[in-house]
Amino acid sequence: MEGVLSKNKGGNNMAVNVSKRKGNVKNIRSHALNATKKRQNVNLQVCRDENGKKVRLTTKEIKTRKKNEKAA
Repeated sequence: MEGVLSKNKGGNNMAVNVSKRKGNVKNIRSHALNATKKRQNVNLQVCRDENGKKVRLTTKEIKTRKKNEKAA
């Protein structure tokens, strides 16, 4: 991950995509039963990891991280 952040010039602190999750694809059905593909995207949020770097994770991953920190 460090190499990705160091490529940005000028000290830009953009968040890095850590999550490998992808959205779901589903069909929307009309009354005439026409099938139209619809993409349901994941809920990505920017948060900081243990090192203080900005990372982009899904809300589900953030919740599980907080749960694991409480248990430890």
